Amino acid sequence: MALHDTYDGSLVPKRTKGFYCGIAPFRDACYTLVSMFLIAFIQYSGVLTRGLGAGATQAEKTAMFVAAYGVISALVIGYRIFDALNDPFMGVIIEKIHFKSGKYKPWILLGGLTNTIVVLALFCGPTIFPWLSGWAYVAWFAVFYLLWGLTFTMNDIAYWGMLPSLTSEEKQRTQITTLMSICCSLGQFLVAGLAPILASSMGYGIYVPISIIIGVLFAASQIIGFFGIKEHSRDLEAEAKAERPKFKDMFKVLKENDQLRIMTIVLFVYYMGSGILNALGLNYFYFAVNYTTGGGIMTIFTVVYGLGYIVSQILYPILSKKLTRNKINMLCLIGIVVGYIAFYIYGLPIGGGHYLSPNPTDPAMYWLYIAPLAVIGAIIFFCQGLFYLNLLIMMTNTIEYNEWKSGERKEAIIFSIRPLTTKFASALQQGVLYLFLMIAGLAPIITTISGFQNEQTTGAITAEQLGTQADAALSGVAPWQVMVFKAGVALLPLILLVVTILLLKKYYKIDEKMYKEICADLEARHSESPKAE
Repeated sequence: MALHDTYDGSLVPKRTKGFYCGIAPFRDACYTLVSMFLIAFIQYSGVLTRGLGAGATQAEKTAMFVAAYGVISALVIGYRIFDALNDPFMGVIIEKIHFKSGKYKPWILLGGLTNTIVVLALFCGPTIFPWLSGWAYVAWFAVFYLLWGLTFTMNDIAYWGMLPSLTSEEKQRTQITTLMSICCSLGQFLVAGLAPILASSMGYGIYVPISIIIGVLFAASQIIGFFGIKEHSRDLEAEAKAERPKFKDMFKVLKENDQLRIMTIVLFVYYMGSGILNALGLNYFYFAVNYTTGGGIMTIFTVVYGLGYIVSQILYPILSKKLTRNKINMLCLIGIVVGYIAFYIYGLPIGGGHYLSPNPTDPAMYWLYIAPLAVIGAIIFFCQGLFYLNLLIMMTNTIEYNEWKSGERKEAIIFSIRPLTTKFASALQQGVLYLFLMIAGLAPIITTISGFQNEQTTGAITAEQLGTQADAALSGVAPWQVMVFKAGVALLPLILLVVTILLLKKYYKIDEKMYKEICADLEARHSESPKAE
């Protein structure tokens, strides 16, 4: 197949649909590895305190960890904000620079290949270069984490920008969005499910081979997608004559498109709220239970997370035929409130026991603890998955709304706002993690466990001994510390997600009826244009 092959009309070729959705799991697996587990890798692998040597006191190790981890947290926040601001620039570049092989495909490929190299540097660097510890790793992180954001942005903006260009027919767009979201979820949940239990049983050094496997699969999938996907045909002559987009165009679009403005705010608050449980979850299960059991519980919880999202995305087309988007949002609101309140109450260590739950460290009680937790998680994640897919459709519909109001679609610029809000939200999530770790006074515990990890890395202790000693250290976590940390895990996201749904109900107006009217009007305009003659 020629690289510049395209298709016409609103019907997306099956092969293109398959390849477009099929490369999604590998993209999201690689992104999830970094976004969810790089910070945990830095926390518990001992890379921040390894250079102090065995003779360093616990106070010295804690001070080093707090200082270095504080700098890394600040870098994460700063870089993610910069990366978010960089997303519209990438959208503008995609609109300006078109290759013979396509408008989007070259950027997808280039971003995928370069991002793989950067991911391997972040995880494998301390193994390849033993001197990479303490402040040396902080400097290494400062360079490569910045490059991670820049390279993934190339891939991500192009990939998501291609979605609305494939078709404007609502049924097909919903089908592709649903299938793509399921594929994204598979990649996310495979990594999020396996990584915690592997790290708990084998030590954090396991992230080195994990990063190599995922990185290679990511790069290979983007190469396959580059050759397998067809882009929709474009009017090259009209594009050549059209005024080139500028960075200020994003602000112009936001100014003129009131529905895009509200969706930008909504997506930011949603990403902030929905991502906190994942960002803080692994640490929470370590502190609330212990090291060896906590990783396994996080894995099971992540499986429930994945199943909840996937089931919601499978059922979404059915529900969307029977219910309006507003009704779906209100159902999600009820489930989210019930789920997060139940999650906060369940398992709180009150009076030395586990409130409303058996002790999961007792083998006989393990599954009795897990079963209600899984039900609570299923409610939360099913509702969040349903709500997220609703948001994607609502965000995509602002493109036709923009064309209806201004005569211009601006797909790449508009869709660059989605990752922009994601990265702003993830920046603040890292701040929330650091804040609640410090408020709850948990830094000394993390430093102690990372010291055991250093011993396991050098062969001084086995992985089994690492788990035993880490469990002993975590037994010193006080009930009040768990309750404070859990407030960040459960109560904060509850508030944010409720705000998100209420904002939509009050300000978003492109319902199903209005969208059909917009599309009909646009179709009439296109049929009357000179190009149609």
